[in-house]
Amino acid sequence: MDLIKLFLLAATGYLLLGLFDAAQIKRLWIVPLLGVSGALMTALPYLFIALFFKSGRSGLSFSILLALAAAAGLATLYIALLEIPLRHRQAGSVYRRGTYARTRHPGFLAHLAFNLFFALTFASQPIALFCFGCIACNLALVTVEDRLFFPLLFNDWDDYTLTTGFILPRRRGLL
Repeated sequence: MDLIKLFLLAATGYLLLGLFDAAQIKRLWIVPLLGVSGALMTALPYLFIALFFKSGRSGLSFSILLALAAAAGLATLYIALLEIPLRHRQAGSVYRRGTYARTRHPGFLAHLAFNLFFALTFASQPIALFCFGCIACNLALVTVEDRLFFPLLFNDWDDYTLTTGFILPRRRGLL
């Protein structure tokens, strides 16, 4: 399968995830469908790459990088899909515990690590460009969420932004 088509599939998934956020603001019935569809469309290209593209690495380096990519992928899934639904109990307020205690978008960092290890696992410039494009799409998504959608979804978002870093943890007392 062509990497351009896979990237377009992933980029469409990020767009659907943005529409998912917008639909949450309006409380539309299509919210669950957008969320599930967007998440699947962002994840499927990686599966296709893993199944149909040959890695430029072998042996121990391949195994270590694949294990690191899998760990970062599982962390991304946990942060993005499970942590808040499993632990947050106050609807309409910001979840400030766990991975969200120090950074507003910890899923972006896990996604960044996953893409780095995934690209290194395959040792291929086209796959590295695909990963870079997905990182750029995710950065655009979290920026729009942070600036446009989340202030409308959460009453305490502005207070949260004062104490918690956007992507990198904010050093207490300095910024």
